[in-house]
Amino acid sequence: REIVLPAALPQILTGLQIALPVSLIVGIVTEMLMGGTGLGAAMIAASRFADSPGVFAGIVEIAIAGFCLVKGIAALRRRLLRWHQEAQIPTTV
Repeated sequence: REIVLPAALPQILTGLQIALPVSLIVGIVTEMLMGGTGLGAAMIAASRFADSPGVFAGIVEIAIAGFCLVKGIAALRRRLLRWHQEAQIPTTV
């Protein structure tokens, strides 16, 4: 517990950093295809009625959510991996 988790934490966080944006995309696309009441369904409804601002608003919302996920994981990575070599400031110029 004291050795294995800290040693595996960089790989765990890398997996989260890759999986979270992919899961956001898959969730939105699944909602578009299967129907529902969320953002994907709202974008499909807007596209059916030729509401371009509604579709672009959905795209911007997805981009903001993805950006926040990526930055959140990066901040978590910096906080949890202060001891790891990738978090160290390079000593050479």
